[in-house]
Amino acid sequence: MTIRHLSTHDLAERWNIGRRTLDRWRWAGEGPRFLKLGGRVVYRIADIEAFEQQQLRTRTDLPANMTIEEPTTLLLKIK
Repeated sequence: MTIRHLSTHDLAERWNIGRRTLDRWRWAGEGPRFLKLGGRVVYRIADIEAFEQQQLRTRTDLPANMTIEEPTTLLLKIK
């Protein structure tokens, strides 16, 4: 059987972050999408991977998914 969901504990371990961080992200509407099954929170693998893809960066000073070819867009946003 293929694993399709991760628990909060498993996802925190995967990303090497605290479970409370994931709790806070859920409360704030940040982080990956999640399911509540009864009282249990689980994350679909597809949603985790989509969130990870959205976080890709080419430089630390650029927003996610902005490439080096788009610096003028960044300058316009700063001004």
